[in-house]
Amino acid sequence: MQEINKDSIFKICIFGERNVGKTSLTQAGIQKKEVKPPVCIDIALKNLTINSSKIILQIWNLRSDPQFQFIFPIFIKGISGGIFMYDITNYSSIKNVEKWLTLFKDNLSNDKKKIPLLMVGGKLDLHKERVISRKYAKKISKKYKIVKNFECSSKTGENIEQIFEFLTRSILKIENYS
Repeated sequence: MQEINKDSIFKICIFGERNVGKTSLTQAGIQKKEVKPPVCIDIALKNLTINSSKIILQIWNLRSDPQFQFIFPIFIKGISGGIFMYDITNYSSIKNVEKWLTLFKDNLSNDKKKIPLLMVGGKLDLHKERVISRKYAKKISKKYKIVKNFECSSKTGENIEQIFEFLTRSILKIENYS
């Protein structure tokens, strides 16, 4: 088992359809926002403390526009975890889940094939407008062997910290840190 370095850095990628809340999740509770390198990627840093060790998450959010999908292989290079995001109030945001997951998994390097992947339903503050049930989302998660399904609201902050902490702990477990 490895020990966590004082400042371990893990790259997390958020991807999914347009207008599902990827940017809001990326920015929710972020201590430091980085300048956007190219127009198609938003990068932020999030600090966590796990088992008395400081962890820095580099959160990469790829714009979902088709003209930017060519950069996907470069975008996910060196990642430690991923989040497929959908909008609980918009069925079309989840209908292409297979396309997104295939694009994601097909571009992982061989040494990263077992990274944790979460599915996150955004806009939980609009739960009265829900069209994607939790039961359906869990069924999709199970079908595609996604580690866990969460729902969150970037507007209220509900479940934001839990998502990043769960993903970080899952990364630590897979990468065999003590």
